[in-house]
Amino acid sequence: MKENDFSFSSFEQQGTHQPQTAGACHGTCPLAQIPAPVWQDIFRRSWRKRHPVLFWSICIGLALLALGVFLGADEADSPLAGERLALVSVRGSIMDVQPLLDWISKVERNEDVRGVLLRIDSPGGGAAASQELYSALARLASKKPVVTSMGSVAASGGLMVAMAGQKIFANASTVTGSIGVRMDIPQLQGLMGKLGLGQETLVTAPYKDAGSYMRPLSVEDRAYFEHILKDMHEQFVDIVAAGRNLPREKAVELANGKIFTGREALELGLIDALGGQNAALTWLAEQSGVPADRPLLKRPSKKNWLEKSLEASFAALFTALSGMEGAADASGPFFLYQF
Repeated sequence: MKENDFSFSSFEQQGTHQPQTAGACHGTCPLAQIPAPVWQDIFRRSWRKRHPVLFWSICIGLALLALGVFLGADEADSPLAGERLALVSVRGSIMDVQPLLDWISKVERNEDVRGVLLRIDSPGGGAAASQELYSALARLASKKPVVTSMGSVAASGGLMVAMAGQKIFANASTVTGSIGVRMDIPQLQGLMGKLGLGQETLVTAPYKDAGSYMRPLSVEDRAYFEHILKDMHEQFVDIVAAGRNLPREKAVELANGKIFTGREALELGLIDALGGQNAALTWLAEQSGVPADRPLLKRPSKKNWLEKSLEASFAALFTALSGMEGAADASGPFFLYQF
């Protein structure tokens, strides 16, 4: 090799050491004009090799992120899902049902869903919310097989929702029944008087402030609300009679507000069979032709761990105070299909 020939192999062997341009390339050779730091950047080891721990940490983190996005994707829209059974879970007080209504609508439109397991663990809730949820599920049941599985409790509004199922399963000790309507009107005038506080309300119609928490019910107010409650009660009775194919007189007898165990409910005709969720799935699989051991299509959770923890922590408090919502607004009381 001639003296003024430039050797690239020599720099590869030197790694990050400073290249010796003297004697290797001099004179008018343009390579000799390139600063040494540039040569160091060209021939130094890759960033991956110099920082292997950081490199692989980033790779693993990106892989986990991609996996999380994949698993969080909406299964209901996946073209690879195939024929499935879907789960509609009603848990806790029935108040804000919009997320459930959206899920029911999506399940209804999904042609791959051949049947629906309706799992209920609820003491009921708002009268209108319970009825709206029942109506959506009844519409779904007119298009696809729906089986109801009662958990620990499916009472009042929870029982109303259960009526949408074509077959109802409950455990022997499940608490159900409580057919009726409840209205809570807190009375705070005594406490307000002790605190030296008061409130005056001006209305343009005689019944506009009926049910105010600042005064006891008048005779007219009581008769007014009893009429409203009776209408709601009759609607509940109609739903039970239709859902269980019972004579209306029999449904009226059951609508006395009493709770029943699952075993009693079977004798009374409020459910079809004793059994847990697996028994309900077995029946649904027979009706739909989809294997019972195939993973259920579930509503994607949009809550993080903190939101779930807070929701669990305040669930009992929310249920206990649900009847107080009428006190937050003097415009009217709160009607409940709730045990």
